[in-house]
Amino acid sequence: MGRYVIRRLIQAIPVLLGATLLIFCIVFALPGDPIAALFGDKRPDPAIAEVLREQYHLNDPLLLQYWYYISGVLFRGDFGVNFADVPVSQIMAGKFQITLNLALTALVMEAVIGVGLGLWAALRRGKATDTAILASTLVLISVPTLVTGFVLQLVLGVKVKQWTGLDIFPVAGTAEGLRAYLLPGFVLAGASIAYLTRLTRTSLAETLRSDYIRTATAKGLSRRRVVGRHGLRNALIPLVTYLGADLGQLMGGAVITETIFNLQGIGNQLFQSVYLREQPVVVGIVTVLVLIYILANLVVDLLYAVLDPRIRYE
Repeated sequence: MGRYVIRRLIQAIPVLLGATLLIFCIVFALPGDPIAALFGDKRPDPAIAEVLREQYHLNDPLLLQYWYYISGVLFRGDFGVNFADVPVSQIMAGKFQITLNLALTALVMEAVIGVGLGLWAALRRGKATDTAILASTLVLISVPTLVTGFVLQLVLGVKVKQWTGLDIFPVAGTAEGLRAYLLPGFVLAGASIAYLTRLTRTSLAETLRSDYIRTATAKGLSRRRVVGRHGLRNALIPLVTYLGADLGQLMGGAVITETIFNLQGIGNQLFQSVYLREQPVVVGIVTVLVLIYILANLVVDLLYAVLDPRIRYE
């Protein structure tokens, strides 16, 4: 197992290099002058602008700029500074905590609600309950996140408070602690809950038609044991794969949700950095997101051996 982990980490290096080089080239190839953008509407003094370009290596070839950046990340853990000399790691620190809290809240909701509804639909396949669950998932997939966010914010955040006087779901900010992430977490996870519900239903229904399930039933095992121990456990492998990949997707796709609920997370910061042409911040955020994807996929691969004893890593 240890050798497999080391091998996977070594294989992750070219993935990290390729992804960061690609985003580095895309970001720094955008039209416009970041130094001029730093001065806003004022025209910078040519001498000062030239000094700043030299300071931030903007006059160097693109590959040399990339080497300065990636060598700092790999050898010193230094993501550089933005064009106002603020360390990128300092900018990301508090922002990532907010987005991580939001993504983990969404992931827990996705796992609990998605797997639960999928299990319920699979056990009642073809009945009214199954049809109602599939219809509700279709609604979640069809309605844009922007619409879902504003509707739930109005109904659960504003109207419920007016009717009951209870501030159950805060509509903005993080001052209320964990409660502040419940509503945006559900909005962020909405489409994923629908996809996971359908995936769980399909995977479990297919597993329950397997020969070993019929054998377990013929041996006289209870329905709960057949489904829980033999059916659901084997159906979990594609679900774990989806959840592992979705963690990075939730963190990277939180821009709209964070904007609706005024959460100053990494998605909001990424949008502002692209708008203000702060290339070092954009590349730094994407680099961390790539690392999260890589680690999440590694954890998913290791969980395969836990769920299915036939899988072994040499």
